[in-house]
Amino acid sequence: MMLSKLMPPAALAVALAISGCQLPQWGASLPERRPLGAEFEVYKPSGGDTAALFEAAPGKSTVDLGEPTGELSLRGALSLALGKSPELASFAWGVRQAEAEQLQASLPPNPELETEFENFGGSREFRGTRSLETTIALSQLIELGGKRAKRIKLAQADSRLAGWEYETKRLGVLTGVTQRFISALAIQKKQELADEDLKLALAGLDAVTRQMAAGKATLAEKTKASVEVAAGKIRAARIRRALTSARSELAAAWGSTSPRFTRLLGDLGDITDIPPGEKLTAHLKQNPELASWTAELQKRQAALELAGAGAIPDVTAGIGYKHTRETEENDHALVAGVSIPLPLFDRNQGEIRKARYSLLRAKAQRRAAEVKLHTEFEKAYQTLASAHSEAVALRDEVLPAARSSHEAAGKSFEQGKAEYLDVLDAQRTLVEVREQYIEALEAYHSAVTSVEGIIAQPLKSIGKTTQKTKDINHEK
Repeated sequence: MMLSKLMPPAALAVALAISGCQLPQWGASLPERRPLGAEFEVYKPSGGDTAALFEAAPGKSTVDLGEPTGELSLRGALSLALGKSPELASFAWGVRQAEAEQLQASLPPNPELETEFENFGGSREFRGTRSLETTIALSQLIELGGKRAKRIKLAQADSRLAGWEYETKRLGVLTGVTQRFISALAIQKKQELADEDLKLALAGLDAVTRQMAAGKATLAEKTKASVEVAAGKIRAARIRRALTSARSELAAAWGSTSPRFTRLLGDLGDITDIPPGEKLTAHLKQNPELASWTAELQKRQAALELAGAGAIPDVTAGIGYKHTRETEENDHALVAGVSIPLPLFDRNQGEIRKARYSLLRAKAQRRAAEVKLHTEFEKAYQTLASAHSEAVALRDEVLPAARSSHEAAGKSFEQGKAEYLDVLDAQRTLVEVREQYIEALEAYHSAVTSVEGIIAQPLKSIGKTTQKTKDINHEK
């Protein structure tokens, strides 16, 4: 039977208070959320106490979000993923597991009840139960050296580490979904451009057909125009298949195997000025993987203290009642005893040394993590700067020139001043540049996401202005 059924609620509360047991509350072990994505509701296990945990269905989210239909924005995708992510759910239950271990660490050792029967079932005066001696004793292990407090301290550090792992995973889901969304949005833009390019190819074929009827174009030019239309259809079909795959990959972030949304909403032309690198490095301390090393060092220090306490032997004290039939009056008496190990050989020397080395190792690992994070940031920042420069150059210089060249070639062909080969060459250049521009924008936004994931804060919140450009759907 459960303890709550054996004891009335008041007695149970008193027993828990005496033992120092506290029912864990969700979120107590979680660090303060990093600024990146802090406004979104996240997955969390149902229930706030131990009983509720066993009643909660695994994988059930407290965020009631259905499968999206119609148009889907980035905010909608992030809300779905953070609220329903199977990966984030596993880390949430990992926090609950660590909190349960913290609860277990706070419990004192159980007392032991011992019953002993002596001098019975033998021969002569020990025949039957005539000389029976009965002893009932209650003993308790008394932990010395503050072992219980140090054990609780170690478990608390473990819980904080689990909380940091959860926060790290939250940011990982956030950045991962953002990059998947950007990739899918870029493919969607490519599909729209492929459809527009196919229309251009069809318009070119019509123009060549008219010119051929007027005796101003050859059959070879019409053949080339037809080939261009066929190639455009193949390219559009290939991009549609890639978009289907990207949509499925995005939907998997919130545990869906059949995406039902029809279109992604987003503006890849939204380019934000890049803050100086030295201004961003000040935010590296927000990175949860780096910040968690403080909790890791606290854990190693707590383990060292607990190992040191292990060198102090514990005392077992007991008291009991003894009844004997050897005396005429069947007398009874109290018995008491104390036992303590003699630390002659094992004084926990190995565990103490191991814990000390573990602490020193953690300090070296923390330094290595700092260097690695700075290196990753520098690489991501340079990638961002390069992608930003390329996107701006394509937008302001290359794309307008390619568009102007295509328009001029088309007018010249209509006027009979140029061959269709010139139009075709200008058209191919425009198609390549527009696709290159989309890829540059995708690389830019992906790099922004990577940098934001490292510093755990949106770049737009650091005080820079945004230059809004026309959406690529409206680029002509």
